[in-house]
Amino acid sequence: MMKTTVIITLIALLLSQADCRGKQSAQEPINPIQNDMRTTDVPLTMYKELIPRINALSTFALFKEDRTSLQSERLPFFHNYDLLMAQTFSTIPPVTMHYLWNPEDNDIIKMDGTRDAVFDNLDKLMPLISDSTAVPYVTFVLDNVQSEDGTLRVVQTLDGFEFSDTPSPEERELLEKTIRPARLSRDGDDYLINCIIILGSNVFEADIKLAPNGIFEFTGEKMLIEDMHCVRQLFLE
Repeated sequence: MMKTTVIITLIALLLSQADCRGKQSAQEPINPIQNDMRTTDVPLTMYKELIPRINALSTFALFKEDRTSLQSERLPFFHNYDLLMAQTFSTIPPVTMHYLWNPEDNDIIKMDGTRDAVFDNLDKLMPLISDSTAVPYVTFVLDNVQSEDGTLRVVQTLDGFEFSDTPSPEERELLEKTIRPARLSRDGDDYLINCIIILGSNVFEADIKLAPNGIFEFTGEKMLIEDMHCVRQLFLE
């Protein structure tokens, strides 16, 4: 009971504080929209405009035109904003930062490790919430919420899942029985999402309520697996 309470408290903390920094399932993952996200190289002719804007969002100029790679991905749950990935080769190892970018006017929003990068800019981002984008949208926002234990990862299949250690046969069997596609339903205009989330070395089931304007909240959590170290995220020191 104590462990579950700690997890619930941590989720609430991650989603409320602005200053915190395998085997195919029998069902298909709901809205596997990541397959439709094509990574493209940003034209070099745009670097002169974009890199100063990116550097202006940090305390120092990390990126230089001749030692930076810019790539973008279309995000179908935002009206005009793409995901912009900036990688600098001026550091060892190279550092990659993520931003939301409007190619029409070059407005850039820094992904700062909290939900607020999205929630504080919903008027500009204009989320396109529908049956096909609800789960991918929530997955994207949670995956960009950082903590000491990593991000909140909505997992619908073990296909392509990156383990930190090779799972034992018993661990893999348990995960294959636990991981499943998200379930989507409606409550009036709101979406109700029931999904499996991994945080650190813990796996739990979560209920999320998503409003049409893009705001969402956890309405329930249930611990399913505790202290399975093969699923934790690894970080470079």
